Amino acid sequence: MIYSWKKIVLSGIPILTFTALLELIAGQILQGNSEILFMLPLFLISIPVVNSVGGNIGTILGARLASGLHVGTITYSFKDKIMHENLLTSLIIGIITFFVLAILIYFIGYFSDIQMGLRFPEYLTIIMTTGIVLVIMISFISITTAFISFKNGLDPDNMIAPVVTTFGDTLGIIILFLIIGAVGL
Repeated sequence: MIYSWKKIVLSGIPILTFTALLELIAGQILQGNSEILFMLPLFLISIPVVNSVGGNIGTILGARLASGLHVGTITYSFKDKIMHENLLTSLIIGIITFFVLAILIYFIGYFSDIQMGLRFPEYLTIIMTTGIVLVIMISFISITTAFISFKNGLDPDNMIAPVVTTFGDTLGIIILFLIIGAVGL
């Protein structure tokens, strides 16, 4: 019986413990880079958005994969055509979403008299690069989590959300600061 509360709790405790520890690391990374956020407060607004969109897209992909695995429309294979279609859709949605949100955040900051510290093309490049890299990585994590949990008899629905949202938060912060550093800000 896959929906036994005991099985859900027993399988959930290790993954929730792991993800909580990973979130602590993300918080430390954020605190360690707080000088950048004070110099460029526009990124302080951007971090929750980047993390949210990355996690949401990965979770949606994971939910679609979990449903497909449960009903048999998706096979346990990285070559599955429906899985590829879902992945491509997630990537397209991610690119469009990050593009629109980058524009909105920049102009909200501009009209709110927030100290920008960078021009629009720089900001757009940083957010778009961060978003694309994040969505690709989160999509891979989502697919892997769905397949591994399904193969091991665990309900992917109980595994994907905590794993993907935690990695989305952590990777979103790491990637954003790496891109900011690569740009030279």
